Amino acid sequence: MSESAVQIGRLIREARERRAWSQGDLAARLGRTQTAVSYWESGRRVLGVDDLVVLASALGVAPGDLLPDGDHRRPIPTLLRAVAERVDAHVLADELEKFAVRASGLPSLPMRWHVSPSSPRDTAEALLSAAKVVKPPVPITRLVEGCGVRILDWNFQGDIDALVVELSTGAVIWVNPDHAETRRRFSTAHELGHHVLRHADRIYVEFGGDLAPGASGDHPGYDWRAEKAANEFAANLLMPAVMVRKEYEHTSDLKRLAKVFHVSPAAMSIRLTNLQLQ
Repeated sequence: MSESAVQIGRLIREARERRAWSQGDLAARLGRTQTAVSYWESGRRVLGVDDLVVLASALGVAPGDLLPDGDHRRPIPTLLRAVAERVDAHVLADELEKFAVRASGLPSLPMRWHVSPSSPRDTAEALLSAAKVVKPPVPITRLVEGCGVRILDWNFQGDIDALVVELSTGAVIWVNPDHAETRRRFSTAHELGHHVLRHADRIYVEFGGDLAPGASGDHPGYDWRAEKAANEFAANLLMPAVMVRKEYEHTSDLKRLAKVFHVSPAAMSIRLTNLQLQ
């Protein structure tokens, strides 16, 4: 029994327990036996690459998160400081590090709904179905917490719109409290999108103002594909096609529809265009 196999087994067990799953629960999702899971977690059986990828997907983590001693295991506070320093936001570096330390000390939330990542639309619809949300406005805070994700208040003195960090105790989201409620709802859904779509990075920081991508060039590591997918997820989660079409039958007034869904008129206008309703 190798030390690395034991360490991998411990990481598998920790990821499983964060979801409040038994070994049998995980085995059922993998189509394997409970004995196989037990052997992996005890380090008695070495995982192949294919099994590692499948296992990571089922647990909602990156494959690298199940490997010991890699650079991806650097402490989150250190990683958040590095993100700020890479965009010359040195004033924010201390605050981001303190935020991560506070977030790391929070207890895990029970996960009520497990949604396997698919397309942004299908993933959003699967979450709405699991949570039995059938009419607007979508209760975004309840959905976030039902996915085992915490929303943490913090007073950042700098240009940050929102962020999400993936911690050993579960993901934590922060959104700028100074923004309008409709924008906060969309930002929260956007960050939840990064989490449920299993985007590989453990940190997503949405800088605003002069630090925003495009203001002074794209940030190092900025992934426009992930941002686009998170936006699509948020739009489909907060403004589900079926619900929008149903409400549109009663009124086509943009402001009224935006009020029904608790989104901005601009977001609703884009959604109606994408659904070919205007």
